[in-house]
Amino acid sequence: MAEVRTRKNKPASQWLWLWFVCCLTVSSHAAGMRFENASTYLDDGIYYLDAFARVELGMAPEEALMNGVELHFLVDVTVLRKRRWWIDKPVVKRQLRYKLYFYDLTRHFRVDNLQTGESENYRNLGAALRFLGQINRFALIEASRIRSSRSYTASINLSLDNTRLPGPLAAQAVVSDDWNLQSEEFQWSLN
Repeated sequence: MAEVRTRKNKPASQWLWLWFVCCLTVSSHAAGMRFENASTYLDDGIYYLDAFARVELGMAPEEALMNGVELHFLVDVTVLRKRRWWIDKPVVKRQLRYKLYFYDLTRHFRVDNLQTGESENYRNLGAALRFLGQINRFALIEASRIRSSRSYTASINLSLDNTRLPGPLAAQAVVSDDWNLQSEEFQWSLN
């Protein structure tokens, strides 16, 4: 006698579990920016900054980039003098600007440092984003502006500049979390 198998409906919990796993798979390309380290050092009367941030664009910004949209990034660096009974006083605020774009014809990515005018080309997006997150020997502040008797903290933040997006994308960026790319503020002691 042949065995007849009947198909049973999956319980709701199994469907819910399957939905959860699918969502994790789709969001595995999640966007994010995070500084892993930042430090300053004194050399020849100037404090220099070295920092590294992990940068992941996410699907919407990456798709826009691959379709010819330039992405602009801002790095904000601040040095504050700590005050005991009052708000910390800003000693210096500096901003670095970068532009990332993709050349479809030659299939390469380009990162421009808009302060120095230097540009670097990369064959893949991962390498371009690593370069974008790397800051080496950035002249931050003259040592003469720092008093050894006072305490100073420095902070750094990286963000996608949504104000530089083309009109339709700028409107979408206002309402979509996909375009809200900003690192948490990373702080350390300057002296």
